[in-house]
Amino acid sequence: MRIIYLDEPTYLPDDFVREMARLGEFEVFADRPDRPTALARLADADMAIVEWTRLRDLDFGRFHRLKHIALVMTGCDLVDLEAAGAAGISVSNCPTYSAQSVAEHVFALLLAVNRRLFQADRLVRRGESHVYGPFLAGELAGQTMGLIGTGRIGQAVARIARGFGMRVVGANRSGRAVPDVEAMDIRDVMRLSDVVSVQVPFTAATKGLITAELLGSMKKSALFVNTSRAGLVDEAALFALLRDGGIRGAGLDDVVRTADNPLYGLDNVVLTPGTAWYTETAREANMTELLDTVRAYIGGTPRNIVNGSYLRKA
Repeated sequence: MRIIYLDEPTYLPDDFVREMARLGEFEVFADRPDRPTALARLADADMAIVEWTRLRDLDFGRFHRLKHIALVMTGCDLVDLEAAGAAGISVSNCPTYSAQSVAEHVFALLLAVNRRLFQADRLVRRGESHVYGPFLAGELAGQTMGLIGTGRIGQAVARIARGFGMRVVGANRSGRAVPDVEAMDIRDVMRLSDVVSVQVPFTAATKGLITAELLGSMKKSALFVNTSRAGLVDEAALFALLRDGGIRGAGLDDVVRTADNPLYGLDNVVLTPGTAWYTETAREANMTELLDTVRAYIGGTPRNIVNGSYLRKA
């Protein structure tokens, strides 16, 4: 079996490479290929590990050899899952490795916004001390944390929130009950929460989930945190709210528009470059989960398949 790592690994320890080599012919590509290069590589592989390359709007039927795509991350938006499945190509993801790290990042963003840490840091570096006026903040204890998405990450956020003494409410698409999270409709979560945290997979069905109407229903004193894909949120509406005082602040780990984004000019927004997952613990767990997923597929017991409902049977 020929297995390729299609594109520039963020982290690839030697022991992972050794284990992969035991499973078949393993080749790692250290770049981010253009489309023609990516297609040529995929055509010559039985399995592809994918981290960066967008595999949408293409004819998966042209890959007569390719049978499986193993995504390095949890999100699946890089691949057209239906088209891959229709061509008999299964797709897996790594759903568990980063739940705790992302949940902790929610609170890193939340506390940075709530306590205006970056503004305070700049002030101290200018030689100021014991300045109080601009930094009046609310305590999290007794406030309501509203979760949009109550899967692994949402439940990890809930555990931390309860440690701060917060009430936790949440909405999910399936309507399933989650222990220690008070279930509500998404509209009520957005309207009643002091902090809204979004942790939802980005798909065609969830694109634009957080509409201008939902954002506009939030308390003026509320904070908004998104550690999922920016495409879940009406970014223009969020900007207008933040600019005009419609909500107090936001922490965002992704933006839709990376060049000249008006959000960059607001001092009530804290931004990070997609690093919510990136801890030493999570990246090691990522490699373990990815290796286990590849082994399971080769062993005939596929796991973490995300396009099973579309998969054409051989």
